[in-house]
Amino acid sequence: MSKSNATVLSKANQDDQKTACITLDLESDWFVDQPGHSYRSVEYLQSYIEMIRQVDVPVTVFVSGRLLEDRPEAVERLRRELDTEFHLHSYAHDPEMKQGFRTDLKQGIDAYEAFFGSRPRAYRAPLGKLTPSQLTILDDAGFDIDSSVFPSVRPGTYNNLGAPIEPYQPPETSDLVEFPIGVIPRLRIPAAQSYLKLGGWPYLRLLSMVDLPDPLVFVSHLHDFFDSGVNEYRSQPMKAIQERNLDASTTLFAELISCLDRQGYRFATIADVYDDHINGGLL
Repeated sequence: MSKSNATVLSKANQDDQKTACITLDLESDWFVDQPGHSYRSVEYLQSYIEMIRQVDVPVTVFVSGRLLEDRPEAVERLRRELDTEFHLHSYAHDPEMKQGFRTDLKQGIDAYEAFFGSRPRAYRAPLGKLTPSQLTILDDAGFDIDSSVFPSVRPGTYNNLGAPIEPYQPPETSDLVEFPIGVIPRLRIPAAQSYLKLGGWPYLRLLSMVDLPDPLVFVSHLHDFFDSGVNEYRSQPMKAIQERNLDASTTLFAELISCLDRQGYRFATIADVYDDHINGGLL
């Protein structure tokens, strides 16, 4: 992805306070091929709710359509007990889209509309795997926002080192805006709970020392915070990576929120940032 081909967007008022968007990808334990074990992480929803209440921030939830069908009570509980906003995280959470992107997207939109009574405004692809043609499909389907792109590199999955780290309009779209996942500038290390857990306190100190993007989109999953036992189904080295600092993950997250607060960030949902600073102002 070439930065020169994307239209980088700016806030309407550059003097506004910096904003961080805490996001949760709510999905099945898609890597577990074991009947009856697809939603073990969801069993830790109450612990997640208690953690978010303690730090008192809104959460942007990207939920898979299949989870909306299989575990609607989990989504309803998040809606009821936290300050949340919901968007679509595909239907089947299949990074390879074996049934086809258009089919998966339609199933996801149908499941979302059946639960919420409205169409989703934003989309996030499984593992951040999204092609330019799929961005065009999202644009044509009426999505305002995509938040899939990691402006980083993950061997075998994506290489987006040329992508902007600020919100931008991809050249393949006429209306849709990309809210990329936050990264540490220059190093391009993602701002994600999985990386915070992996890097631990040294990573947190690094975050406190650099000028992070504005808005900062932070990614997390339930299995990043709690030991639900699903890591036993992972192969090495992913198993060791996911288990590193898992017992300190909630503490690290609370410290991250404090760190961002000291850096002058306010916390908001992605759609709120879009509506406040982009919609009708710069496009």
